[in-house]
Amino acid sequence: MEEFKKLFLFPFLIGIIGGFSAIFVRIIIHYSVFLSDGISYFTTQRYFYLFAVPAIFVLSSFVIRYFLSDATNPTIDSVAKSITLKKGRLDYKKGVLSVILTAVNIGLGTPVGREGPIAKFGGSLTHLFLKIFKTEGANVPLFVTCGVSSALAATFNAPVAGIVFGLEIVLGRLNFNVIVPLAVSSAIATLVSRHFLGDYPTFYVHKMYYDSVFLFLIPIFSLAFASIVIFFNTLHKSFKYFYRKISAPFYFRALFGGLIVGFLIFLFPDVASLGYTQVSSLFSLNYSFEDSFTLSIIKVLALAITFASGIFGGIFAPSIFIGAFLGFAVGGFTGHFISIDPLSVALIGTAAVTAGISSAPFRSSLIIIELTQNYQMAVPILLSSVTTLYFVHIFEEKIHFTRTVMQKGFDISDKAYAKKLKKMNIVNFVETDIPVLRKNAIIKDVMFEIMNSSSSYFPVVEEEKLIGVLSFRDIRLMYNKNDYLKTTIGELMTKNPSALTLSSNGLDVFEFISHIEANYIPVINGEEKKYIGMLNVMSFSKFVSFVYLKKEEI
Repeated sequence: MEEFKKLFLFPFLIGIIGGFSAIFVRIIIHYSVFLSDGISYFTTQRYFYLFAVPAIFVLSSFVIRYFLSDATNPTIDSVAKSITLKKGRLDYKKGVLSVILTAVNIGLGTPVGREGPIAKFGGSLTHLFLKIFKTEGANVPLFVTCGVSSALAATFNAPVAGIVFGLEIVLGRLNFNVIVPLAVSSAIATLVSRHFLGDYPTFYVHKMYYDSVFLFLIPIFSLAFASIVIFFNTLHKSFKYFYRKISAPFYFRALFGGLIVGFLIFLFPDVASLGYTQVSSLFSLNYSFEDSFTLSIIKVLALAITFASGIFGGIFAPSIFIGAFLGFAVGGFTGHFISIDPLSVALIGTAAVTAGISSAPFRSSLIIIELTQNYQMAVPILLSSVTTLYFVHIFEEKIHFTRTVMQKGFDISDKAYAKKLKKMNIVNFVETDIPVLRKNAIIKDVMFEIMNSSSSYFPVVEEEKLIGVLSFRDIRLMYNKNDYLKTTIGELMTKNPSALTLSSNGLDVFEFISHIEANYIPVINGEEKKYIGMLNVMSFSKFVSFVYLKKEEI
């Protein structure tokens, strides 16, 4: 009965919660648009933005300032971080207020998305549900992930993408006990959403196809998509720096940002709100290449200022808008030289820009494929997403293993924390009493020695140089051999293993364990590969856990 409750009953109920979370937000947006239309009856829609957007910016900033303890924008990725680092404990009040604020913002024209707050809302309601039923702590992160994934599945009408979100972003693992609850909750939420909202795509795209020439052009397209992602990140950081530099109070920051965004929407009303209607119109060829490029840049500018001003909202819908319009413009420019469908470039752009901003290429690709039902475009969509993310990481020198380490409970996206790790000397964690093995030694002769060691990884050294590593996993392979009693260490060891050096820092250790699960890591003396000792990962993890609490530099 307990297993049935974990695998089916709770995920079923959580799926219902996720489905109604998405419906609730749609209803608020609908009435916000109705309010907007009523107010703008006395003026034109464009002039309405000039005072409505600054007003809603200031109102939002006051609500966030005085009613919430955490002013962090609840994007999909920030929600995923909260689940991972806080073990599924989400703030109910922030979940409700953020979703209401975002829905009202969207209804009045603010150029943000709804997905992040919906994810926060679904996860918060799920956490409250679990608290009421006194569910044990070990299952809370999984169930809250089901709540977030189901809310996203219902929002996008994309159940598979909801499952992938949970696997790729939050949990980072795949097994029976994970995939079943995620599948049940995402499927139920999608059914609830389809029953009340209908089964239709978020935006309409006709069936597209590609040829080999198109695939060869993907790196060029990806450079363009990566450029606009970097442009957005730079603008966002610049405006945040500007606000800090002038020491502006929160209400001035909101008013100033609202005036700029309102003026931009006044000049270019197509960048207002979610933008899904405009994306559908783009795929019906209702925009010129020049207008598409202009709108993509304006949307980036408006979005960067909105988030820098501290306004809540999702980033997924705006990313789709930016990618589609920029892709169409790039496709039109490329068409002067090579025969190509610019709408195909627009389609891959929706996923590529989203992947570049969220650092989640698989999830972004799958959502676009499900949303548009363009499964035949899966290959170029996936390739453009991963290539764009690669370029973004190269040019911005991002830490590419942040998410993997976060699933271990460490947030190295925190710049102050990463800075401390970078200054850390690993020498204090190196142990020299781990048994050192020789490649010609017989396994059975050293069996008792390595069994009594605290390590499950053992250095193999020859002439003081590290030439291999032997693990218990390697030893288990010995029993597949006919004459295992004569098996030497050299036959089973992993040759030319990865290792740290004495100049390695805390970030280097995290990068190592993001690729390989190990309780000890070999340490060598630079290029000479002279063996020094084994780094104790457990001791390192204990120490860096307390670095969170330390104020002084290490």
